[in-house]
Amino acid sequence: MLSPFHPTNWSKAATHWIHEIQVAFDPPVPVVLGTGGFLRRTRLSSPQVAVLVALAFTLHCTRPPATFTSRRPGSPGVPLPSDSHGYVEEGMASWYGGDGDGFSGQPTASGELFDPGKQTCAHRTLPLGSLIEVKNLENGKRAIFRVNDRGPFARGRVVDLSRHGAQELGFLAQGVARVRIRTVDVMGAPAALDPNLDHTDPYVIQVAALSDPGNLASLREELENTFGSVTTQDAMTRGGLTVKRVRVGSYTNRRDAEKAAEQIAKLLKDRGVEPFITRQR
Repeated sequence: MLSPFHPTNWSKAATHWIHEIQVAFDPPVPVVLGTGGFLRRTRLSSPQVAVLVALAFTLHCTRPPATFTSRRPGSPGVPLPSDSHGYVEEGMASWYGGDGDGFSGQPTASGELFDPGKQTCAHRTLPLGSLIEVKNLENGKRAIFRVNDRGPFARGRVVDLSRHGAQELGFLAQGVARVRIRTVDVMGAPAALDPNLDHTDPYVIQVAALSDPGNLASLREELENTFGSVTTQDAMTRGGLTVKRVRVGSYTNRRDAEKAAEQIAKLLKDRGVEPFITRQR
């Protein structure tokens, strides 16, 4: 059984885009956890063994039960069956916070300062403050992290861990690893997403990260003519360059956000823009 993870100093680094480059991602495919098996009958050979088993059973039953929120298939966000035990996805993990990359001490999306030595991580759409269990599928190691930032913004990546997290999961040297992530509660038990999240923290489409004012104004005007409201968000690249993230819309339905992202990609296909979906905050 996993030990509870009680962080004391949540910190994270602001997610950044390389200067004048738009990077897309492949939307993660949710994976549904199994429902488990059945308890097997055990024959006890002595009164002493029976006492030990009874004690273990009593301790297990006194553990506070996890509360799960079911979601209908096709509902906004990640579609999960009614008996789901939480959000689950697989993909490639990377890490940040190495010497000289400029992330240490920078503000994260949550407003906290990033500390590479803490077990924090970045995810595009999970609620800030969420706890997730990350399992390295290549070596079986696992640990619990707190989401306090947005990212990663590279194609095919599903989570960006702190340097300490990558070291704990055994892929610090190689830089990336295939992982499975799932949302958990403070006891380490699977936890489903709050269905109200899509209304309190809607989806937005990040189109680009630009530093040139002329390019920014041109893109903004083009997007506003077709998609309405366009917002910008200040960010900093690995090299310390200040850029503005260009974002479109506010969607409480994941499917609507995906349709809009496809339309934007078609509109700007000649410029290599491949937008991705994230959260408003």
